[in-house]
Amino acid sequence: MRRLHLLLVTLAIAFVVAASPAARAQEAATEPANVPRLRALDFTPFESALATFKPETAAAIDALLQGGSIPTLQAAMRAGLTSEDVTLYFLARIRKYDDRLRSYLELNPNALTEARAADRLRAAGKVLGPLHGVPVNLKDNIATAGPMHTTAGAELLLDNVAPADAALVRRLRAAGAVILGKANLSEFAGVIANGPLIGGTSAVGGRTVNPHGNLPTGGSSSGSAVSTAALLTMVSVGTETSGSLLAPASWNGVVGMKPSKGVVSGEGIVPLIRNNDSAGPVARTVIDAAILLDGMDERKTDYAAGLRSNALDGVTVGMLNPSVVALEGNGTMMQQAAAVLAAAGAKMRPAALVDDPDWAKAGPFTAYIGAGIRFDLVPYVATLKPMITTPEDLLAYNAAEPKTRMPFGSEILVSLAAQSKAMTDAEFRTMGTRLAKAAAKTLDAIFAKTGAEVLVSLENLHSTYYATAGYPAITVPLGLRQGGGYAAAVGLASKGMPSGITLIGKPGQDARLLSYAYAFEQASNLRVAPKLP
Repeated sequence: MRRLHLLLVTLAIAFVVAASPAARAQEAATEPANVPRLRALDFTPFESALATFKPETAAAIDALLQGGSIPTLQAAMRAGLTSEDVTLYFLARIRKYDDRLRSYLELNPNALTEARAADRLRAAGKVLGPLHGVPVNLKDNIATAGPMHTTAGAELLLDNVAPADAALVRRLRAAGAVILGKANLSEFAGVIANGPLIGGTSAVGGRTVNPHGNLPTGGSSSGSAVSTAALLTMVSVGTETSGSLLAPASWNGVVGMKPSKGVVSGEGIVPLIRNNDSAGPVARTVIDAAILLDGMDERKTDYAAGLRSNALDGVTVGMLNPSVVALEGNGTMMQQAAAVLAAAGAKMRPAALVDDPDWAKAGPFTAYIGAGIRFDLVPYVATLKPMITTPEDLLAYNAAEPKTRMPFGSEILVSLAAQSKAMTDAEFRTMGTRLAKAAAKTLDAIFAKTGAEVLVSLENLHSTYYATAGYPAITVPLGLRQGGGYAAAVGLASKGMPSGITLIGKPGQDARLLSYAYAFEQASNLRVAPKLP
């Protein structure tokens, strides 16, 4: 049971103080009530343009994008479609659907200005790359210069305006992307409260809602996944510390990738555990994820050019079945994944995860998260709000006005803060180094024993290992569940809930991993679009 706990403890599934299955089932029998936004989405800068946006134009873009990708969109823009119209299409959908879905915290008031600038450049014969004129949103722990705010979902930072864009945002702008707005998230990357449907809750924006139904959303990159799945953006940037990008991507039926450590700059991202933190792409297709990663990474790699539909042919894959099928219902999903892999020509080998001895010696992973709050997150917050110097200060601040500052409670922060209270900064750094080395040795041992080039998991079940080791991982839609999985284990509905196969690669082999994911996607075509009213 302790092994299962370690495998599932993530910032998306923070069940260190989870309610009982019976309590959760009763709580989520109907869609839980939401809380008011602390800042309403402001459509004022777009009202006149939206008023004249033609329904037939919206319908044409909808037909193009429902099953389309960034290359599809670029072809249409070469033929005369404007970035302004595409941006208006997304803004109209946000206005229609996001009061319920809560995938956005804020819109970029300059979005149309940026789109029109992209159109002028295109008209002058200058296209900056495959992201030129493409609307993108950003998880709101990624800094953007004013007028937008960077809140990490916390009331404490409601009026925080970063002095400059994060490094990855500067790269996206240089690639011609249009910044559509800031996406909701589990507050401070998932260390405040779980919420009624596992993740996706913040004081600033309320609870993100899975567009596939009254189902868990996951976090902390909930808004990135929901907005992408619901076609409220073309692509999104999320962040991962331990499962916090792959869980919501898989549970909302989209592609999500955590790149190798260092591939995307962490400059300007609100930290949780700097050793683990990594920004990554969220998209509806693997090719879009590849294009977005190329636009924001620190390397000159054309990931999309390397995608091959036959990339899995003859490749040995390690199936991490024993630790995946421990949860009822996961076996069915892995059987489905195995059938696709076999059809794609992969050679499957059984793979069992055996911890390196130093993993347990390093200390509990939950204590590591708690120490990240104390020694990475809070010192960053203190540079913005000097009265907050400890997790206990943050708890006290929120408790002073609980309805607005902690509307979903703070059970996770209470638990994790207590686990790190006796630790020192030096002990935390040592623990991080030991865990990273042990996680890498654990994964390397599986690769070596099986001869595998890639490991196959489900959703975010092995995130504590690949995220801590800094290895790349990507999730690709695997269709809808008939039941089971983590949600069912804690008393929530899971029938009709998306799931995703997760491929774990070797460090630095991000391009190869994307190609494997593309081959799986092309052989399966299992993404299911949500049916919105």
